Amino acid sequence: MSSRLATLLAHDARLQYRYGIYAAYAFVVAFYCAVLVWAGRWLPEWAPAIIIFTDPAALGFFFLGALMMLEKSERVRTALAVAPISAPQYLLSKLITLSGMSLVACAVLLAVLHRPADPGLLLVSVALTSMQYVGIGVPIALRFRTVNGYLVGSAGFLAPVIAPGFLALLDDMPGWLAIVPAVSQLRLMLVATGAAEATMGEVALMLAVSGLAAAGAGWLAVHFLRREFGR
Repeated sequence: MSSRLATLLAHDARLQYRYGIYAAYAFVVAFYCAVLVWAGRWLPEWAPAIIIFTDPAALGFFFLGALMMLEKSERVRTALAVAPISAPQYLLSKLITLSGMSLVACAVLLAVLHRPADPGLLLVSVALTSMQYVGIGVPIALRFRTVNGYLVGSAGFLAPVIAPGFLALLDDMPGWLAIVPAVSQLRLMLVATGAAEATMGEVALMLAVSGLAAAGAGWLAVHFLRREFGR
């Protein structure tokens, strides 16, 4: 790990801790754990996957915007624009910290599930989903100036991306729907939590689609960050 990336990681971790992001999300995860422990047996079998898909997997989208707004208010990105920090390094730091938080949250929720699960598949699915949402969050965050503005306005951008995913809940989901990233992401989580079945080929296809979506979102983020940094 380069010293520049290590510095960025330390900066992001301090910023997230200082503004109570860790504490706030620990409370949210504790609430979900309580729901799964005490009401899990009465919830629909797809409920855990929905919780993970709409919260831990997508939390990076909202936290990224908040962090970028805070950096803007503290003139951090202005300093980064003249520092020897590359756009890929800046993005990688955000991916590591925010996707890492998603994986920790997912692991905690996984521990309290009342049904069989595939931990490896679930964590990989969450990681790829989180990477995509952090990536698409960058160009969207650059359009806003305040945290409140982002949290309210960004929902309009996120809804069309995440909403098609609920087609994965169809009992007889057509195979071609797997080409939609959100569908593949949620379906993988349903399979991993024991709420749906899929062949090895279908799982491989959905992982490939999720991976390509994450890579495409990362490329898009780097493109916009280079414009922001002026290089």
